[in-house]
Amino acid sequence: MSRLSPTNASGTSFRYALVEDEALTRKALARMLGELAPDGVLAWEAADGNTALKCLLDDSVDVIFLDIMFPPAGAFGFLEAAWSKLPVLPEIVFVTSLDNQATQAFEWAACDYLVKPVTKERVRATLERVRRRRSEVDRSALLAAMKGTFHTTGPERFTVAIRDRILVFRWSEVFYIHTEFRQVFAETTRGKVPLDIPMDELEGMLDKGFVRIHRSTLVNLDYLREVHTPAGCAGEAVMCNGTALSVSRRRIDTLLTRLAGKP
Repeated sequence: MSRLSPTNASGTSFRYALVEDEALTRKALARMLGELAPDGVLAWEAADGNTALKCLLDDSVDVIFLDIMFPPAGAFGFLEAAWSKLPVLPEIVFVTSLDNQATQAFEWAACDYLVKPVTKERVRATLERVRRRRSEVDRSALLAAMKGTFHTTGPERFTVAIRDRILVFRWSEVFYIHTEFRQVFAETTRGKVPLDIPMDELEGMLDKGFVRIHRSTLVNLDYLREVHTPAGCAGEAVMCNGTALSVSRRRIDTLLTRLAGKP
């Protein structure tokens, strides 16, 4: 482990960390990032998940460049442990030697992934994506702060029991809620989780931020990207994660009214 620059220097736009068990690979990536991101600060490095978790808890960063395989449990074991202790994770850029690991990587809402051997051109593109995402996050935080000045009803959090753990979620983490074979699920930033609350009850409880677009679906308007309204057909709602959801004919007007800011 090494630690550098524990606080942001004036003019830096982001702080980042590297988790990679191969020393040469870690040094090469650090050198490349230092050259391509003069506006960034390397806060710390780690070669294993236990050290990385301790560093992250002690010294939060904006972005983690994260290898997939490292002791003791790899990237996904490290992320599970971090999620159990932190309300929010930094942006994640996975660094992998296997392209097919990207699917699992993006289940963690990764900002991007780099395939080894890493090239400067690809790192440059990733850094642009990081800067763009941070800009979007800043705008989202501003909107969230503005919404917080108004009175809202309903609970902010819910819990899900999984084996010997109780996971705590905010409703603001939920992209949409849907039913599958009579079981209600919430699609969240951390994956799909079951709910034990009926859909009709959820619709009333989450009235402020969610809208019912189908008998089996509630969507969080903050994560809605597009609405398709073909003439004479049912509509389609496209979420920020790319999921397309059916909008029933009788609910399309309600959705459009809510999007227009009307009660």
